[in-house]
Amino acid sequence: MFRPLILASALCLVALPSRAQGEEDRPLLRFRMDQLQQTVGLPEPQAKAVVDRWSRYDQDQFEKTKQIQQLRHRFNDILLGPGAEEDKSAKVRPLLDQYVELRRQQMELKLKFEDDIRAKLNPAQQVRLILQVEDMQRRMADAIKQGLINRPGRPFRRGVQRP
Repeated sequence: MFRPLILASALCLVALPSRAQGEEDRPLLRFRMDQLQQTVGLPEPQAKAVVDRWSRYDQDQFEKTKQIQQLRHRFNDILLGPGAEEDKSAKVRPLLDQYVELRRQQMELKLKFEDDIRAKLNPAQQVRLILQVEDMQRRMADAIKQGLINRPGRPFRRGVQRP
């Protein structure tokens, strides 16, 4: 039911700067608060609770995604490097087990996040959230395509470097 929410979160992760910031410096938090209040109709305390939980989910997913990316690099190094196929298989087997476990943990994080969010919303709010997240997802994807969203090593906006 909340699958678009998860994809939107994944897209939003590329917008998160790597340094810690206060809430006033985090446009993503403010954007989410505004959307939850204006479009979904959540009062500020309820919107803040959802945004706080969403932020924790983003951070947890970011950490798991980072670990998965590191494993993928190790996979590539082994698979593209020298050696016989059976040697490569022996080297990647324990990494593959780690990879599968991390993916399982990501799924558990996602399901727990969705359950936590649903518990904070009534059915009408849940539907409004789903519709709003689909719109946010589309807008984020468009912004990424246009180069308006920060990617690691790239400016936040074309031609404008962040300090």
